[in-house]
Order: sequence, then structure tokens, then C-alpha cells
Amino acid sequence: MSKKYFIVLGLLLAAGFLFLNSGNASATSYTWTGGGDATTWTDPLNWNQPATRFGGFYPYPGATSTADTVTISSKSNAGDFVVRATTTPAGTVKSLVVGGAPGGSNGAAQLIIGNGITLSASTTVSIVSTSTIKMGDATWGSGTLRLTNGVNNSIPLTIGGNATFTADTTATGTVSYISNGTAGNTILIASTTFYTLNLTSTSTGDNLIFKVATSTSVTVGAGGGTFSSAATFSVASGATLTLNGIITATGATWANSGTVTLGSGGKILNAATVQLTDSSGTAVSNYSADGNGAVFLTVTDQDQNLLPSVEELSATITAVSSISTTQTVTLTETSASSGVFRGGLTFTLSATAITGALSYQGPGTLNYSWTDAQDSADTASCTGCANFTGTSPGGGGSSSGGGTVTVVVATPATPATPAVPTETPAVPATPAVPAAPTLDSVSNKIASVVAKVAALTKTSPAADIAAVQAEITAVLVELQSLQAASSAPQGVALGFNFVRPLALGLRHADVSKLQEALKTDSSVYPEGVVSGYFGPLTLKAVQKFQEKYGIASSGVAGYGNVGPKTRVKLNELFK
Repeated sequence: MSKKYFIVLGLLLAAGFLFLNSGNASATSYTWTGGGDATTWTDPLNWNQPATRFGGFYPYPGATSTADTVTISSKSNAGDFVVRATTTPAGTVKSLVVGGAPGGSNGAAQLIIGNGITLSASTTVSIVSTSTIKMGDATWGSGTLRLTNGVNNSIPLTIGGNATFTADTTATGTVSYISNGTAGNTILIASTTFYTLNLTSTSTGDNLIFKVATSTSVTVGAGGGTFSSAATFSVASGATLTLNGIITATGATWANSGTVTLGSGGKILNAATVQLTDSSGTAVSNYSADGNGAVFLTVTDQDQNLLPSVEELSATITAVSSISTTQTVTLTETSASSGVFRGGLTFTLSATAITGALSYQGPGTLNYSWTDAQDSADTASCTGCANFTGTSPGGGGSSSGGGTVTVVVATPATPATPAVPTETPAVPATPAVPAAPTLDSVSNKIASVVAKVAALTKTSPAADIAAVQAEITAVLVELQSLQAASSAPQGVALGFNFVRPLALGLRHADVSKLQEALKTDSSVYPEGVVSGYFGPLTLKAVQKFQEKYGIASSGVAGYGNVGPKTRVKLNELFK
């Protein structure tokens, strides 16, 4: 074989190697030239990278692999280009620029994504000058622009001041933002109208953030959209977001410091979590009702953040013991736009419902119910989801939910019969007890004294004047006696400390002590019945006692119940 033959073979192998490498080159830039049909994206003659250069592998941008840079702009003296994506490219475009250099006096162009077509870009899509991207039109239908956030804090869609992005009711396309799993990805968006907007995080840890910047107005149309659970939709102060479609955003986070408006058909579907808690939000399954214990309901619902201020929701809580009472509780947002709402009700021992409190008699269970005012399908309810302990109608407290505990009172020992004396002692004479002054008797004496004073003259004997003075002195003494009697506490030393809440329907030894105390004041408990049963007479007596000492009055929670304030006064008077 001749030396010349080897030289030719070597040149052929080198050329083939260069050809294969050029076919797999990744750093590729495409610029629209309008050399083919001047409209169709997939016509390779419209691009400055002809198929013949790569042996037919890359006939147009994104045909089989990623194209680094694609620029669509008008040629000089050719006016605006209208480029239609009528076939879905097999690959993606890293950076797509619609308008701008190198062509034309203004570099304007239009890109229309046709019916059923998906155009993907992984770094940025920029619309410059007076160019436009249309998500379809009346002739070519609507397609999808799929933006993959490939770089942390990149801006996949950038719209120039005079450029437009059309996705309104006449162009019903979809724009989808897809994160790449990198934590902290942030998408900043200019004033835009989307028909359908999707935010998708590829993993729970990447937290795709879609931010409507200050002085920006964004509208999501009737197509609504879907936001993944790891996505955050942030509306900055001074920004406006208008929703005219249904956004399904279960588990997504809403951070609103601007203005969010629900237009015609607008709704946010974001399922809430609801649970019974204490005042700090810690879940609780067992409560103590005695001593005015409280039960709280906490609702976490991000879609309530329509305003950057503290808002309120409402729910119902039911306490079921020997009685059942359902009350409405107001839930207040823990801080502006936190999406966490909490509110509570106190327990009150009572046989009847009391507004603003959970009445109970004995231990029992708790139920709750809540419905999202924006979404009637978003509801939460629980039956028997927590227990509470409390004083039972038949006796003391219980440590289990439900049931009645009966207190067995020990029978007192029979006292020994005293010895009978052999001689009957002389019975001493009973001294006369002077009648205690009354208001009527004192009033009569005052009238008599006034008449006698009126009859005195300058010439009246000194003895008559001294007699009237003596009567006046006696009347004053009786008045002081009446005043002391009325101001002195009504009560006796019972040697008993009231520590238990008491209410209508209870039968207990503590009720007997209560009746003994109340009957010492005939103006409070004239009947004076001591039975150990808290019935209507005792209820009325407790109410009079509370009114007399300014503890409670009709219409006030706890009126007629022996609560903490009433027990303090009873112990002050009768302990």
C-alpha cells in the first residue's frame, strides 16, 4: 500500500471524527432568519443552523437535544416576524429571546405556541422590545410554555417594559414552572396575565418560590392552576394578584403582604388542618373542666391570607356530658398572614346552656366542626376526639370521659345516750329579752319625737326639754344598732371551706353546707331548706347572694353557679 493511500485514509478518518464531534456539539446558538416558510418553528431553513451542517441531526432548535441560545427577531426591513410553534420539539431550549438584536430597527417579533404544543425552556425566556409571546390564538389554538427553573434564583420569564405576554381568555394556554429540586428557587414575575398557571416542585425540599414583585400586577385567568405542596406563592407589599380561576394549592404556602383579589370564579383550594389544642397550639386530648378550664381549636389554613392583616374564622365546639351544649367560637389569626387561627371557650358547671361557655355536668367528650368560608368542600369535623373530667351530678369529679360517679356518704355514728340525773335541778327563771329594734319601731319613735319637738316653746319647762332630748338620744342609739346590723356580714362560722364548683342539679354534701350558709340571711334564702340538692330554690338563693355582693347578675356567665368569685365570698363570710 502506497504512502499516498495512508495519507488519504488518515484525512478521511480525521474528517469523520470532526464530523461526529460537530454532530454532538452542545454549545449551539440559533438565530431566526426566515429563510424557509418564514413562520414555522420546525422548518430548518428558518434557522441559521442548517441540517446539512450536522448531517441532519439538528434541523431546528430543540429537535433532539438542548439548544443553548435561540433568538427570534425581525430582519432588517422585514417588519415583525410571526413564528409559530406547530410541532413539539423533542428537546429543550436553554435561553429563548423573543425580539431584540440582531435584526430590524426595533428587533420585534411574535412567538405563537400552537394547539397542543409544548415548548420547554430551562434557563430564561426573555421578551424584549415590543415583542410578544402568545399562548395560542384564534387560528392556531393554545399550547404550553414549560419553564424549568434550572439555576437557583433565576428568572425563567422576563418581560420587557414594552413587551407583552398574552394568555387571556382568547389564548387559553398553560404556563408551567417546574423546579429542579434546588432549595430556595425564586421566580420573579413582571405584570402578566396567565390563563392557567402551574407551579411544580420536584421535591419537598426545594421550595419553589413564585414572587409577585412590588408595583406588579399578575392575573391568573379562568384556567386557574395547580401549586404543589412544596411551592410558595409570595405577594410583595404593593403588588396585586387577581385570581379568576380555581387554584388547587393543597399544602402550598401563601405569603401575602400585598393585595389578593378573588374575581369572578376565583377560588383557592388549600385543605386546612384542624385540631383541639391548648392556648399555645399544642394538641390536647384530655382536658380538666373544673376550675373554668379552657379548650382551644387551632385551624391552619393558608388560603385565608387574602389580606396582609389579622383575620378571623369561626367554628363550633360541642361538650357532651350529662348535658350537651354547642357553642360558636371565634378563631383569630395568630399574626398577620400566618394562616394559623386559634380561639377557645371555658368550661362552666351548669345544667343549662350559657352563652360563650361550654356547660357541663360530669365528665364527657368534645366534638368540633369547621367549614372553609371560601370553599364549602374544605371541612373538618371530629366526634369524641377529646375527653374532659369534671364534677358529676351525683357527686365529685371523675378521671374518665363519660359516666356518673355517685358519692357514698358514710353514716355518722349514733351518739351515746347521756345518763339520767337522779334529781331534777331547779329551772332558773328565763330573763326577759328586750325586743330588738326594727325599722318600723324606730320610725314610729322618730315620728313621736318630732311631734314633741314641734310642741316645745321658749317657755317650756326644762324637764320637758330634757325628756325630749333623752328620747332623741335613745332613737339615735337604736338607729346605730340598725345600721350596724345591716352592714355586718350575714353569716356564721361554719368551719367549712368551699372549694368545689356547684350548680343546678347537683346532689352533694357541699350543697348542704351552701344551704346552711345561705339560710343565715333571710333576704337571700328565706325558705332555709337544707337538703343537699341544688334545686330551683338554691339556684334563686345563689343568684340573690351574687347580686347582693356584686358578684354576678342576670345575663352574665356563671350567674347562679357557685364559681371561683362566689366561693371566695362564701369563705370570707362563713369559714
